[in-house]
Amino acid sequence: MESAASKTNENAVSVQIDAAPERVFATLTDVATHTDWARGPEEIRNLSENPARMGTTFQQVGKLMGRTLVAECRVNRYEENRTFGFAGDKPFPFQVLFALEPGSGGTQVTMRGSIEPGGFFKIARPVLNSSLESQMKADLLTLKALLEVE
Repeated sequence: MESAASKTNENAVSVQIDAAPERVFATLTDVATHTDWARGPEEIRNLSENPARMGTTFQQVGKLMGRTLVAECRVNRYEENRTFGFAGDKPFPFQVLFALEPGSGGTQVTMRGSIEPGGFFKIARPVLNSSLESQMKADLLTLKALLEVE
């Protein structure tokens, strides 16, 4: 697993998953099941359509620093079996992007995430950035385990 972080609050992690890009993409765009492999969302609400496609909207409900947050999300990147991303501006601006590259016997998945915390969360920016990278690593490893068992 590789990772990189920059001063712009963007993190990137990659993992090789022994599954075809089509299978990985189908799992990523099945937003209702993100709670099965991603630690951040505890619940997905108001999903406008599933599987997700360009323009799909949904809410992710989770906790951050002891507070329950509802993140308003919209799919803003979608290239079948290649890229899937969503962004929001509440509770603060964020972006999540998955890039898939076919490889020897599987798929290289790179997850990029960026946040721009404000208000109460602005003072915790360094902690949030580090937490985001750890969460992304854990999420991709859980996704890998899920897809490689099936």
